[in-house]
Parts: sequence; C-alpha cells; structure tokens
Amino acid sequence: MMTLTVQPAVEFSLPTLCDIINRAFKGYVGGDFTFTPSGLAHFVTLGGVNLTRSLIALQDGEPAGIAMLARRGWTVRVAMMGVITENQNQGVGRWLLAQIADAAKTNGDRTLVLEVIEQNPRAVHLYEACGYRIVRRLMGYDYKANEQSEPHIQNTTNNPAIEPVDMIEAARHIAFWEAENLPWQCSGFAVSKFGAPGVAYRMGDCYAVCSNPDAETIAIQGLAVPPEQQRKGVATRLVADLMAAHPGKNWRVSIICPEEYGPIFLRNGFTINTLNQFQMELQL
Repeated sequence: MMTLTVQPAVEFSLPTLCDIINRAFKGYVGGDFTFTPSGLAHFVTLGGVNLTRSLIALQDGEPAGIAMLARRGWTVRVAMMGVITENQNQGVGRWLLAQIADAAKTNGDRTLVLEVIEQNPRAVHLYEACGYRIVRRLMGYDYKANEQSEPHIQNTTNNPAIEPVDMIEAARHIAFWEAENLPWQCSGFAVSKFGAPGVAYRMGDCYAVCSNPDAETIAIQGLAVPPEQQRKGVATRLVADLMAAHPGKNWRVSIICPEEYGPIFLRNGFTINTLNQFQMELQL
C-alpha cells in the first residue's frame, strides 16, 4: 500500500523542483514544460508564488506531484499543479488537492482559484470532483500580420498620442478600473511586477501593457479603460491604435482573457487560439 506525505516546496532546490515539474508535465496538452532554475525563479516572482506554502507530494518518500501556490488576502491561487507521469491514476492528484484545501482552511483562507485547459478533460473532471466550479471561460487570440490581405483597421483622425509611462502607473489604473474576479495574471497586481523589455502606454485616458515591442510578436498583457468609457468601443479602438503604432507585427493575447472581452480582439482581425481555459474556484 502506498504512503503519501507532503513537504513544503521551499525544502527542495530549484533544480529538483524543475525536474518534478518537467516530469509531471511531459506530454501535457499545452506542450511539454521545460523549466530551468532561472525560468522557474522568474515564474515564482511574477506569479507571487510562495514556496513555503507550496507543496510537494511524496509517494513512499519520492516526489510524486507538485502544487505551486500564491496568496492574496483570503484567496489562494493554485498557480501550477501536476503529478509525475508514473504516479498518475493512483489518487495522488485528488489527495494533493485535499492537502491544499486543508492547509488553506488552517491558514484562514476562504477561496481557492485556478485555471485549467478545457481540452484537458481529466483535469477538469478532477477539479470538479473536488468541489471546484467553473467561473468563466478564458480565451487566447492571435494576429498574424503576413496573413492579412487588407488593413485590419480603418485609420481615423485625432487618434490620441501613444505615450510610454511607468508600468506602475498603468498597473494602478488597471487595478482601480478592472472588473471583479479577473484571472490573477491579467490583474493590476500582476501587471505591477512587469517591466522592461515590456512597456506600458497611455493613450488619452486609457492604458495598455505589452511585451517587448521590438520582438516579432507582441503580447497584449493588460488594458485599462475608464468605467464611463467602457462598452462603447473604446477598448477596440485602443487595440487598433496600439497595433497601428507597431505596424507589421504579429500580436498575441494569452489564454487568460475572459471570453466576454473577445470581441475587442476579433474586431481587430485576431483569430481564436485552439486552446482555452476554465477559470475555477472553490469556496472553503
């Protein structure tokens, strides 16, 4: 009979954590993970992962799974969870989720949140079986400049100038204006940790955050529109002006965009990514 125990992730070296993650996500529907220590350190920093709270599941004393956890107030996000291939289908995942919930309750947390790829039905069913409910669908969008036969936008007059600003200024406005219960990765709190070579722009009263504008593909990482200007096409024009300021570039929106915001990108010639996610939560 197998014996399952748990240890804090902070007790393991970064190379060992990378090995556990890479083995757990081999053959993953979203692509194999190939974390390096520096890449994992970057993930931990940007995601606000707490290695003291994060857990390593041990089966008969050997690593079997991992849960990387981040915390904001009374809410804990499962930033990453996986079970090593040879330990799958043995109840390790369900057991680890129970450990996460028990630890959260002990620490006074009230909600657990996570994202899971919809095209990974085994994982979706596991989370649902453990009490998580689907909050919304999260989409990704892509724009390939060389696949456009005609301009994707119509230029207008009197477009506001695009002015680079401190990332913190943009993050502050995103946090103040954003809708409740957004995925953590596109919230103002997350954007506040971004920096060069990424950039933040102000366009009139609006803000946009992008990855390196000198790269072949630019990722849109955040948008902020004043509440009184929302649902009036302002965000669509904001993206159009942003793209016009960087002609000939490919564009990407990661699969963390709430589905209800999709028209902003579809109207600008983006196509839907083949993968999408569910945002899920568990009230403790």
